[in-house]
Amino acid sequence: MAKKEISLGVNIDHAATLRQVRGNTTSYPDLLSLVKKIKSGGGRQITIHLREDRRHIQDADVINLCKKSPLPINLEMAVSREMMTIALKNKPAWVCFVPEKREELTTEGGLNVVKVFSEIREMTDILSKKKIRTSYFIEPSLEQVEASAAAGADAIEFHTGHWVLSKGAAKKKIWKQMVAAAELAAERNLRVHAGHGLDYEHCKFIRKLPHLVEVNIGHSIICYSLELGIAKATKEIIRHLK
Repeated sequence: MAKKEISLGVNIDHAATLRQVRGNTTSYPDLLSLVKKIKSGGGRQITIHLREDRRHIQDADVINLCKKSPLPINLEMAVSREMMTIALKNKPAWVCFVPEKREELTTEGGLNVVKVFSEIREMTDILSKKKIRTSYFIEPSLEQVEASAAAGADAIEFHTGHWVLSKGAAKKKIWKQMVAAAELAAERNLRVHAGHGLDYEHCKFIRKLPHLVEVNIGHSIICYSLELGIAKATKEIIRHLK
């Protein structure tokens, strides 16, 4: 049986970071314009993370993109009432619950679903009733997969950052954990997504993960786009996923 095509979601947070470096005093880069180019390059979804500190994506971006984007929006957000209210108002196609710390440079690990189980289960139920699908950004842990299924998630997204940065035996160990977690997720009727730190090299390997249907990639695509343009960078990542 042929493996399902892996869908690419492009995270544009770092494009917004470039704008915010000037204190939001510039209208460039135009995120909606980038989204249209990403679509032309074969991207299937746009991922944005509205952080508590608003360091890159702003509330106005969420409103504008949810209303005008030609691609579905995957809104990454913390497990908080403030963020849930924003999601319910703007109705992205997906909400991806992620951990968040003010001092971190970027998301450093997966969400501990067990720790926030009652809150995330309630929020997932509320979002589901409004036809907003949910994914949880987790480490490749069997315990976290089980908790995600019990809380009612539609999908889990494996945090691949530690795998990307590790080498040798440690890399092989994490890969085995991802494979086992992906198999369990499929048994629990959860979609399998992955993201964080993925570049050309790691896309060639992540495509071998069982049951993988979606990856979300931001930093590398934005970096590659400085040379190629974002449409070509999107196409090139897709080529490595095939």
